[in-house]
Amino acid sequence: MEQLTKVDRAEDPWFAVRTALGMGLAVLLAEPLGITVPMLPAAFALALLSGQRGAFDLRRAMVPLIIPLLAWLVSYMASATLGEPLLFTALFMALCAAGLALMLFRAGPAGVVVLVIPTMLSIAAVTSDQSLIAMRDSMAMSGVMLTVLIIVLNLVFPPATTRVHVPRSEPHQTDSPLLDLALRSAIFAPVLLYCCATADTNLIIMPIMVAYVLGQSDHAMRRREVIERLSATAIGAAVAMLILLAYRLMPHWPLLVAAMTLVTLYFTAKMFDGARSAVTYQFACSVTAIIVMSSFTNRDTIEIVLQRVVLSTLAALMALCLLALLEALILAPRRRRATS
Repeated sequence: MEQLTKVDRAEDPWFAVRTALGMGLAVLLAEPLGITVPMLPAAFALALLSGQRGAFDLRRAMVPLIIPLLAWLVSYMASATLGEPLLFTALFMALCAAGLALMLFRAGPAGVVVLVIPTMLSIAAVTSDQSLIAMRDSMAMSGVMLTVLIIVLNLVFPPATTRVHVPRSEPHQTDSPLLDLALRSAIFAPVLLYCCATADTNLIIMPIMVAYVLGQSDHAMRRREVIERLSATAIGAAVAMLILLAYRLMPHWPLLVAAMTLVTLYFTAKMFDGARSAVTYQFACSVTAIIVMSSFTNRDTIEIVLQRVVLSTLAALMALCLLALLEALILAPRRRRATS
């Protein structure tokens, strides 16, 4: 997958302000727009705005419109096949395998979208019809809202460069692409099946975390991915606890919006020249937003934080160790025979 790089302050001095305002507006507009899964616009806004590099490109600004189209298509397929468990399972396993293949062999963001949206909607579908509709409509409205927000924010706070960013990706190079994909699918499939069997949308983070690890081409990159994402999870969870503690003492919605905006401003400012990688700061901010926006349910805040940390750790380490084991047992002997 393409690795998120640090931001050049000379090229985009308004990067942190633009991203922070995008986060604040996504949190603020979620309820008026009827978005019943408020963590989605916050997470999507951060991912799209913090991933922008170079000059504003209108074609890339249209990318969020893919989300509602894919959400409606996948939700239709889910509702049409839910009564046929084997067909439902085969369909969504195929979609997720296609997403893994795009992440691995194309190394672009399209693979993440193709994998994450079917994963979330499949788990929502087996939970309840209401959960599927809520997830689908929240994705659709988030995509439309973010298209407008990204264009407006880039017009008001434009980058200072005319250089169009060309993503530097490193696709996986292998002599046995189908076998490599099969090994990764053999790890991802049981995780998704378990989440669907439990019919618990709180477990969505597990297949997503597994996919981020499996999407890396070699063990060194996977180990780095695990370290960055788990450290970011710990940082984000700690910041979210502080925000929620302050909100419990002063339960005013404008203060929460302001807190999320300032926290995003801090993390994205660190993406200029912070000591950690850009991925760490982006994911820490994402974890903070998801935990905070998920806390407005009937679940306890401590439970949400602990569940996020435990599930993320378990999923990332499991993916890392299992893929290393399968590669040692299956791929290593084939490579030795090929070189002998």
